[in-house]
Formats: sequence, C-alpha cells, structure tokens
Amino acid sequence: MSAGDWKDMLHAAETGDLALLKYHLDNDVNPNYQHPELLTTPLIVGIESGQEAIVRYLLENGADPNLKAGFSNDSPLKVAKSYKNKVIVKLIKQFLKK
Repeated sequence: MSAGDWKDMLHAAETGDLALLKYHLDNDVNPNYQHPELLTTPLIVGIESGQEAIVRYLLENGADPNLKAGFSNDSPLKVAKSYKNKVIVKLIKQFLKK
C-alpha cells in the first residue's frame, strides 16, 4: 500500500466522500492503518468529522472499533463521546457488541 492511497482514503473519510472511500477499500487499502506521524485512522477521522455514513461503512468493512489512535491514544468510542455525536456513539456501541 502506498502512503498516497491511504492519505487519499483518509481525506475521503474526512470529507464524507463515500465513493472514494469504497474505491480504496475495494483496492485493499487497510482501514486500520495508522500513519506513523499522524497516528490516526480513517475511522477516527470520520468520527471527528461527524461523517456518520463513513463511520458506518468503515465499521461494516473491517475498521476495528477498539483500535486506539491519535496522540492521546483514544478509542473510537471515547472520540465519539468527546464530539457529542449520539448517532455515532450508538453505532460504535453496536459494533463493539459483535
């Protein structure tokens, strides 16, 4: 996987570009990859950006709801709670039960 593919997928997660996100996942870009400098994942970026459809799609397609990321090493659930997004919090909890 090239860093460009991952960065492009990260941008798709941030902006809500579901078609681009699907393209990268279909081409084997790892949804759980953490860049060594950015220390984040597409799931965390989607949560921070309030992209509910992106978060759902990532979770349905292999994103780990337990994978901590960021400089603070927060879980996706903790990040969602800090952004006070009840829909995303509920969604993550559903995937934590699986």
